[in-house]
Amino acid sequence: MKKTWVVAMAFWAGITHYAFAAESGVTNKEGAPTKATSERNFYEVLEDVLGDFEYDLKNGQVGGLKDISIRNLAASENIPPSFKTHLELAITEKILKTTKTRLVQCLPCRAKRTTLNGDQVTITSPETNPVELARIAKISGIQHFMDVAFSYQPSGMVLSMYVTEPESGGIVWSRSYNSETSRAAAFRRGVDYSQIDDARRAAEYKPTIQYRATLYYMFQPNFGTSTGCLGIGIRGVERYDNRRKEVGFEIDYFKNASSLVSGATAAAGTDLYSGLNLTLLFVHAWNLIGAEENFNQVRGSAFAGIGGTYASGFLGGLIRTGYEWRLAKYWAVNANLGYRPASTAFVGSTSAGSIGGIEWGMGINLFF
Repeated sequence: MKKTWVVAMAFWAGITHYAFAAESGVTNKEGAPTKATSERNFYEVLEDVLGDFEYDLKNGQVGGLKDISIRNLAASENIPPSFKTHLELAITEKILKTTKTRLVQCLPCRAKRTTLNGDQVTITSPETNPVELARIAKISGIQHFMDVAFSYQPSGMVLSMYVTEPESGGIVWSRSYNSETSRAAAFRRGVDYSQIDDARRAAEYKPTIQYRATLYYMFQPNFGTSTGCLGIGIRGVERYDNRRKEVGFEIDYFKNASSLVSGATAAAGTDLYSGLNLTLLFVHAWNLIGAEENFNQVRGSAFAGIGGTYASGFLGGLIRTGYEWRLAKYWAVNANLGYRPASTAFVGSTSAGSIGGIEWGMGINLFF
């Protein structure tokens, strides 16, 4: 009784300390907790770790959940026995709340058997007897066992789980959840953690498609000159390699900005951007976001595209590159530089001149 009381007091002292060091264990030179780490407590961090397990349950990433029983729950020495029961109930609640799994309570799995053979006393349990464990599982209708290990230190906690089959002893699923790398902590930092999930199976890959609308002001090569144009662009890309790369298509329409102000319409063969024109590009982008994308920081992205422009009597190629600064989550500003190889424009069957050269300008983007 005295030992249990001492362990409980030590655990409570650890929880109090964890309230100051759970976020990252950072202290100042005097050993006092910093302000950034003083707002966390033990049960908040535990809920983050269990939230990661719940996330995997919701996304079908936990294997062997049919007719499962929690067999063993091991914990570090600084954890009192009463907390083990709380943790087991918390795990049970997450499974029942998130899935339709049938949880089976297996009391014989934890029972110990004592036999007397002469002057020797032998203590056995189903844990060390696979045949007996398989027999108990068959009688109880258990198809899988879950074993849990919980480790707690003032600098962090780790919850490890694995699921096995009683008959073969094969491990069906295993994973560890660390408080220092939890999704909940990542969400608080502004990270879109769903895009860097290491547990996503290749067979369950779902393409992430992103669309954007862009408002351009570009100086475009025209008949013998360069014309300032307002443009509208729509781009659709698939994001891959943990959001680090994008590939897709962009379609643009440009209009001579001076014609919008004056209302005058240029004669055919003197202004490529006074009528209908469409630019189509195949685009690839490299997002400079490191291991994770943080929407609270400005991110860079370099892109390159190749395609061409169609207008009445004109069809020419285009190579465009640029760099963009992504602001917050839905906005970006980019600088564009392109080159149009010289191509001849026609009015009817008559050549109206050659168009080619450098295009350049800026764009404002809205992601959706």
